[in-house]
This record gives sequence, C-alpha cells and structure tokens, in this order.
Amino acid sequence: MMTRGRNRAAVRIDDPDNSTDVTFFGLIMLTVLSLILLSSAPAKAIRHRLMLLALGLLLLIALNELSKLGLDVTAPKLSG
Repeated sequence: MMTRGRNRAAVRIDDPDNSTDVTFFGLIMLTVLSLILLSSAPAKAIRHRLMLLALGLLLLIALNELSKLGLDVTAPKLSG
C-alpha cells in the first residue's frame, strides 16, 4: 500500500478499478505515440524497422530457449 501525505487515500496496485485505469491510459498513450510516429516518418520505414525488431525478438526468444536446453556446443577435439 502506498500513501502520500496525511490526507491522501491509499493507492492499491491490485485494485481492479486501478488496473482498468492503467490499461486505458496505456491504450491512449499507444494511440498518441503511434500518431506522432506516423506523422514524423514514412510508413514504409516504420514497417521496415518494426519487422527488424520483430525478427530480433524472435531470434532472442529462440536463443533463450536453446540456452535452457543446456546443450554442449563445443567443438570436438581432433585426435592425431
């Protein structure tokens, strides 16, 4: 529980009404930031960057899953 000052009401993070407000605020911020982004850069460039970002995210997830397997990927030593 978080309080500010003497006469302020406590703010609970697990309050369902508060999470609805946070979700609504996030949706508004996403819309406003999208409009700002689209007004300052061409859509083709934005799409290209978002595709690269998505590709990087997928690669990061795949590498993370591979690391969870704990495979030994060291090269075998050559005898001779």
